[in-house]
Amino acid sequence: MLQPLSCLVALAAAFSPQVFAAAPTDSYTDADPAQAGYLPNHNMDPAVVDSTEFGLLWSIKYNALEKFYAKPLVYTPNAGSPQILFIASSQNWIRTLNAKTGAPVNARQVHTPFLQAEIGCNDIPDTIGIIGTPVIDPATDIAYFFAKTYIPNFRTAGNTGIFNGVYYFHGVNVNTLEDVFPPVLIDGSPSDNAPAKYFVGGVILQRPSLTQIGSVVYGAFGGHCDLFNYTGLVIGVDVNQQKVVANFATESGPLVPQSNIWSQNGGGGEGGIWQSGMALATDGAGRLFWVSGNGVGHENQGVPASGSSGCKTLGEAAVNLAVGEGGKLSLTDYFQPYDYQAMDGGDQDFGSGGVAMLDPGTFRGTGVSRVCVTSGKNGKIYVLNCNNLGASGYKLGPGQTDGVLQTIVTNKAVFGGVGSYPLEGGYIYSTPVGYPTYVYKLGFSGSGVPVFSQVGRTPEASAGRVGVGIPVITTNQGKEGTAILWMCDPDAGLRAWYAVPGADGLLKRINLPQVNGLNKFQRPAFGDSRLYVTDAAGTLYCLGSPVNLPLTCTSPVNFGSVALGSSATQTVSCTANVPITRISDVTVGDAHFEVSIDDLPQGAIAKGATFTFPTKWNLQGATVGNAPNASYGNTSPGIKSTALTIQTINAVEGYASKFPISLTGTQVSQQPFLVIAPITVDYSGVVITDPDDIPTVSLPFVISNAGVGPLTISGYAYTDDELEGVNIGFTNVTFAQKPYVLGEGFSSNNLPRVGTVIPGGGEISVDSMFTPTAVGTYTSYFFVFSDGGKAVSILEGSASTAAIANFSISTGEGGWLPEQNIVMDFGKVAPGSTSSREIRICNEGGSVLIISKSKPPSGVFRPEDPNALHESQAIPVNECAYATVLFVANAEQPNVPDQTFTNAWTLNTDDNNFGVHEVEITATVVSRKVGPTNSTGQPVYNYLGCYHEVKPGGRLLVYQAYADGQSTLDRCQTACNKGNYVFSGTEYQTECYCGNTPPSNLYKADQIFCNYACSGDSSETCGGMQVGTGGFISTYYDPTRFTPSDEDPTGTGPVSGAPRTVQHVGDYYHLGCYSEATQGRALSGKAVAVPAGGTTTESCGAACRGYQYFGVEFSSECYCGNTINAGSVAQASGDIEINGCSMLCGGNQTEYCGGPNRIDMYRLNASIPVPTGTPADPIVPTAPAGGPTNAPSIGAYGYLGCYTEGTHNRALSGKLNPIPGATLTNELCAAACQGYTYFGTENSGECYCGNALGAGAVPATGGADPTQNGCSMTCNGNTTEYCGGANRLTLYKLSTTTSRTDIISGTSSGAASATATPAIKNTVSTWSYYGCYTEATNGRALSGLQNPVIGATLTLEKCAAACAGYTYFGTEYSSECYCGNSFGAGSIRATGGDDPNTSGCSMFCDGDKLEYCGGPNRLSTYKTHSSLTISSSGTTTMTTSGTPSDISAATTPTGPITLQSRAGYTYLGCYSEATNNRALSDLQNPIAAANVSVRACSAACSKYAYFGVEYSSECYCGNSINAGSAEVAGDTEATTRCNMPCKANATEFCGGPNRLNMYQKAPTSS
Repeated sequence: MLQPLSCLVALAAAFSPQVFAAAPTDSYTDADPAQAGYLPNHNMDPAVVDSTEFGLLWSIKYNALEKFYAKPLVYTPNAGSPQILFIASSQNWIRTLNAKTGAPVNARQVHTPFLQAEIGCNDIPDTIGIIGTPVIDPATDIAYFFAKTYIPNFRTAGNTGIFNGVYYFHGVNVNTLEDVFPPVLIDGSPSDNAPAKYFVGGVILQRPSLTQIGSVVYGAFGGHCDLFNYTGLVIGVDVNQQKVVANFATESGPLVPQSNIWSQNGGGGEGGIWQSGMALATDGAGRLFWVSGNGVGHENQGVPASGSSGCKTLGEAAVNLAVGEGGKLSLTDYFQPYDYQAMDGGDQDFGSGGVAMLDPGTFRGTGVSRVCVTSGKNGKIYVLNCNNLGASGYKLGPGQTDGVLQTIVTNKAVFGGVGSYPLEGGYIYSTPVGYPTYVYKLGFSGSGVPVFSQVGRTPEASAGRVGVGIPVITTNQGKEGTAILWMCDPDAGLRAWYAVPGADGLLKRINLPQVNGLNKFQRPAFGDSRLYVTDAAGTLYCLGSPVNLPLTCTSPVNFGSVALGSSATQTVSCTANVPITRISDVTVGDAHFEVSIDDLPQGAIAKGATFTFPTKWNLQGATVGNAPNASYGNTSPGIKSTALTIQTINAVEGYASKFPISLTGTQVSQQPFLVIAPITVDYSGVVITDPDDIPTVSLPFVISNAGVGPLTISGYAYTDDELEGVNIGFTNVTFAQKPYVLGEGFSSNNLPRVGTVIPGGGEISVDSMFTPTAVGTYTSYFFVFSDGGKAVSILEGSASTAAIANFSISTGEGGWLPEQNIVMDFGKVAPGSTSSREIRICNEGGSVLIISKSKPPSGVFRPEDPNALHESQAIPVNECAYATVLFVANAEQPNVPDQTFTNAWTLNTDDNNFGVHEVEITATVVSRKVGPTNSTGQPVYNYLGCYHEVKPGGRLLVYQAYADGQSTLDRCQTACNKGNYVFSGTEYQTECYCGNTPPSNLYKADQIFCNYACSGDSSETCGGMQVGTGGFISTYYDPTRFTPSDEDPTGTGPVSGAPRTVQHVGDYYHLGCYSEATQGRALSGKAVAVPAGGTTTESCGAACRGYQYFGVEFSSECYCGNTINAGSVAQASGDIEINGCSMLCGGNQTEYCGGPNRIDMYRLNASIPVPTGTPADPIVPTAPAGGPTNAPSIGAYGYLGCYTEGTHNRALSGKLNPIPGATLTNELCAAACQGYTYFGTENSGECYCGNALGAGAVPATGGADPTQNGCSMTCNGNTTEYCGGANRLTLYKLSTTTSRTDIISGTSSGAASATATPAIKNTVSTWSYYGCYTEATNGRALSGLQNPVIGATLTLEKCAAACAGYTYFGTEYSSECYCGNSFGAGSIRATGGDDPNTSGCSMFCDGDKLEYCGGPNRLSTYKTHSSLTISSSGTTTMTTSGTPSDISAATTPTGPITLQSRAGYTYLGCYSEATNNRALSDLQNPIAAANVSVRACSAACSKYAYFGVEYSSECYCGNSINAGSAEVAGDTEATTRCNMPCKANATEFCGGPNRLNMYQKAPTSS
């Protein structure tokens, strides 16, 4: 691709080598490149963190449903700007913020995100955008990341879709967030080691954090819940070349499936790399380490294999890839567990954790210079030799087990891997799901090989569900004694502990500010004394120490090594940052550290002043011995730390009053000091499947000398008696025969013999074994005796039979299906209802059962509890775990074809005989059936949709069946079926329409707009109305005669079996729809009698054989002739609804046979071919002389031309049809419209008057030719002149402006009224003018009494009289009268004030043209007043007691309303659902769905502070509104979407989809 020279120069500069130095406190990758999880450079002082000076600095919530799986990055740009935070989200937003203040810097959405709903996998909900953590190149200020999006119509038709999903690779400048090169499309890239496999972005997920080596950025890819055809991949993009340079597939070779069917599960071999988000580990030496998940191909089938053998099926493997020239990748070696195939079967993903490459300066030993640690779902931690995975390979250990440095068996699933701390002897940390974080200390075997022993744990357990984070350890500038362990928890939020266990084996908790449960698999990102995390709702938090500290002091203060029995003193130096009034106190956390306030300044301290004071570590009175329960100070040898806190009274505000300083040092015992660790060696459970082959569990413990002098072991003993008891019986350990017994079931082969000497600071790692003999619990208190004291370690383990999973699905009647049935069938369910079924997994074995895989459904099927049957859930022996699956059927209109929904829940357990259970979930939504039925018993009409009535020139369905207060769907469809119409529609609650022309998809509207209840059945929907936009029609169709298609947006598509205009009969071809002749018939040669079977086009054509023309008219009339007589002309429109040839033939209801004064005309012409598409253009005969004309002038009116009707109103709306249509002439219409500026005639028999043209009325196309412009219909009273056409007016305008005369009742009121003009009447009898008001949102504004006055005679006085007893009356659209006691919801005062020309209330009353009677969707409203009095002068005096606030939605209109109060509750508004829960979660659905109404829900929730109704049939109660639920913006039910009628009361609204009508209990007065 060619690029401008300027762009190339910029890129060259961006990627050229340069000298840089990232700020020491930056975090521009996820943790460290080696993924060891140790971060020494962020000024995290435990004395500060564990004080009140460390808190929540700020938090920010972003878009709805936006989440952050990618971890924040902290970076200081080279330009010298302040440290920034770079964040990237699931919605493909990237942002930069000021790292200190949180102030936004830049933001940009790089792509539309991919939709989770496409894939049916809930691991990442809602949207999938940037998921893997980006990486920033500190040499160039460029951030790199992969983003998932779509390319419309890329692989399949449509803008979205799974297979249109793609990945782009981006490089953006962190200073501007602009791309530094065009995004690189990854899709289509073939794998280097498997060329038949290529990248399909829609089916894979980029989850691990990114890794950069040189100019190549690497990202790894896995699957979405093991769905679709995918292969694990490592992709490398060279940022200099801006292209993919590496594509390594985890599964290749002939044993791996190869399919190009993208939807085929397992079709690509799987082996995904996801690692719970951990990055591919690297030490910068040209290699990448990663771990894969379940694979399909199994090259290793039992025969041991070297890890350097070049295995091609690398599922369930830890892999070392070499980075070669140009960034290419090749396999160096690998490790694959000996039981990896069983792990595949049990979904015990090895790849749920990544590889941690530990610090080689500490973690090394004989033959091992770099240690790697990994772990996964299978409950094992593997310690590997990074430099020789080949020695581990497959089955290269004793007895063909794993040939690794060490396997730590925990039987506890891990997601995410380990963290490490290389100081104070070396530790690693692992957090299994639902368990504490366990601490393992580095030791060495007798041959010097690194071995880890458990030495401690956190007192608190992690969340018992997937999402627990990855351990991270910080120190204050790499100083011993300052280590903090950090953990992110999806329930508890952020946690921290001192990282080194105490003498009791527990880590001391550091109390942190509480934040919400954090997002899955997070670990904090650190800046300068600050850290950043994101929660599951998408909130970003910044925690840190206040920036305004009064002092700057030496910290930490290190005393070095101090012998027990001696002391040491250090000097602390401080500088005042602000004026300090005085130092009020100084304290220490350990009494062995001493400081006196007398040594600190006693008075005021000036800003910038420096002072020093001594602090002493006094161990002179300390005695050697473990004192875990001492009131202060642990006097056992080792590194100790505490906090010294100076309290100040500052002379200026805004600064902290406490300043903590870390004190640390190493206690040394000159005498030997015996330590055994861990205090408890927990071998966990052994599962006995074969009594003759009971497995053995091996764990190490360490005997060490923490003193300076040499330690001599004098003996060993064990007992199973409680140590608190008396008469404890000990058994000495003997060395007569290996293994040496350490208690019943416990032994060792390398226990040091009695007399062994351990030098000062030395240690010996002991390999111990647990071999049970039978089912049961085993405990041994193992003692070591020495001249350095005695110590005890508790050895404990248990043995049980295997877990046995029993699976079942509930029936709809409360029972359970047989275990082998894995189909959950909800059967037939009603729309808008919620049904439920249960899944039950019971543990019938002897060991805890673990759910190893759980991928629940989403969408209309979903778990009621998102955490039910979650991955890693433990099911105790003889207990069961349950999950309720809800099927939430969408509300729908009647007569929707039955819809079958399907989904699945994938489950597996660690019962090896269980296997993957793919629970098929299915349900069929059966809509309510209304209307006539066909011979099969199915409804004649199916629901087509909601359509907007804005078609130019007329209605979508033109034939009105009725309009009254008894409209129902059944009645309307019956009426349309009787007329053999293909389409039926209901509108505005009361109106029914039929038609045969498909409504155009151009007018298709959201169902939300068809929300009016039918006037005859409030449980049904009959169209809708939106003020300012017009009406909406609920439309149904006959599926035997019409097939809906999204590809036919014009509405002109074929209607199978619908009536049609026959295009030819034999040699006769259709010319078009013609008017009758001016004088006589259009065809006068022969009039054919109606045959016995009724007239058809075919019968007429046969009867007219020998004539040049034939025509059919008025359903059953047939005429023949050789010429078309004068005045008969072709109609301009080919639309039967406009041209009038719309009557069905009497002998064939599928054909049209003209209409009133309209004739379908056919001509003999054997040379014309049969039409194959549209019919040939009709031949229009020339009208003979003496035909119809348009008079240039009539009286004072001059001819303007042929005009169209108005768009949403009549072109002329001042006066409608003042004379009978049968006698209409232009002269009569002119006389009837005397005083108006315009008159027009239309459709042969219609007359209209007005003073202005309505919107949309414009000159018709076609010029002055009536056959072209549409004004081709002759007047009913005079066929020699034209009177408009269908939706066309022959228009005349008053030549000179004259005053309007009074023409009420056809009489003159004399000179006084000759110049009268219409005006708003301020009073009518006892009523006063209230204003121009809009119609209601869902129903009439006034619904008490409708149209009690004949429209043609309407006056304000007549409407007022008819509305006696009501509070309000209103007139609308010249001829409509309405009464009511309050206004319907949504009716408001119209904008424009009282001016009719601006308010819209500008139409004259049909019975009095001097009065205004509303307008289109506008009412001239009046309110009754009892305080009206008539003065002697005849004027009216009115005391207004009402204001517009009198308008209330608490009426009972035909359409539903939102209740504003109910039984002690007040309405809060329309609220969204909560983010990760129900908005109200204390009591859910206490009443049956069919009985839900606002009244019923308020009663059921009477004990709660809030209640809410949702989705028409759901009721929820609660004492608080949960996080994420907020009021939805909008003025109407349509805009808020709280517009679904209650199931049990269709006159009330009960929320909507994910919307609640929320009510709060009103406070009670005391």
